[in-house]
Amino acid sequence: MSSEKNILKIKILDIEYPLRVTDDNVEYVHQIARYVDSKMREIQAAKPERPLHQIAILAALNIADELYQQTHTESDKLKEYEDRVEKITKKLELGIKKSSEENDSLTRFDSDKTFLE
Repeated sequence: MSSEKNILKIKILDIEYPLRVTDDNVEYVHQIARYVDSKMREIQAAKPERPLHQIAILAALNIADELYQQTHTESDKLKEYEDRVEKITKKLELGIKKSSEENDSLTRFDSDKTFLE
């Protein structure tokens, strides 16, 4: 894929915006533009009296909230997984230690048995 820059014209609330994009991210920019357009149309439908700049700000706040919630949800999940891994690691370390102690005990028993023979 080429990374040559092109001008892509997108529409948000029926207003055309030219964006400079590379060949390999044209579809991605289209998807983002459709998403922003849909968010702005939702707000416009709910508050048709609002001017365009207020609709844009409210859409930006909604999108930022979605991103913030997703980021923190993923962060919380990561912390939960880290805690679970730590608990499992401690259990494994304890099991290995017990197993090692049992092996040492058996080795001592075997060597004591040799001296008795």
